[in-house]
Amino acid sequence: MRGVAQPTGPAPCATGHARVDSPAVSTSTRSITPVVAALLLVVAVAAPAFAHAEIKTSDPEDAAVLATPPTVITLTFTEGLDQAKSSFVLDGPAGAVGTGKAVEQGGTVMTLAGLTLAPGAYTIKWTSASTDGHLDRGTLSFTVLEPASAPTTTPPSNASAASGVAPSAATSAAPAASAGGGDAGTTSSSGTDVLLPIILGLAIVAGLGAFILRRSRRA
Repeated sequence: MRGVAQPTGPAPCATGHARVDSPAVSTSTRSITPVVAALLLVVAVAAPAFAHAEIKTSDPEDAAVLATPPTVITLTFTEGLDQAKSSFVLDGPAGAVGTGKAVEQGGTVMTLAGLTLAPGAYTIKWTSASTDGHLDRGTLSFTVLEPASAPTTTPPSNASAASGVAPSAATSAAPAASAGGGDAGTTSSSGTDVLLPIILGLAIVAGLGAFILRRSRRA
């Protein structure tokens, strides 16, 4: 009597479905893996295409209050820049001050140098274009303070400081000395005027006496 052939496929479960470790289930899992890998590759390749050159750092920093005005403004971005389309404008109290440019094609830095800024509020309006063509825009600001004013004093003159005499005292002493000198000159002149007539009178009297004496002798 010939034996009964045994079934070669997986034994069905009680519900009539194939078991989990059946060849059909394993084949389906192997077919999904390449699809997932392909999707991940597409995402990885497409990610740089959606990158934007956003502001990373700035000098001066946003909202900075500066006692000393900056001579150079520098903006640094997260992605390489299209040099022809990336720039920023600096506006001040009197209007536009200057325009900053990207340093090089594909670089991440924009700069504006040679500035002489007056006190006041300033605004930086920047536009960045990444090398893939995507644009981004933003605004920064900073303030330059008024310089501190130092008090001014007038030092005394060297002559007054050396002598220790105040200018008013020296000025008042000069007229007093002049007045004293004038009195001495007047007193001396008055004495001479008194003595001169007396001397002349004595000379006349002596002359008359001599004349009379001579006549009496002749007689």
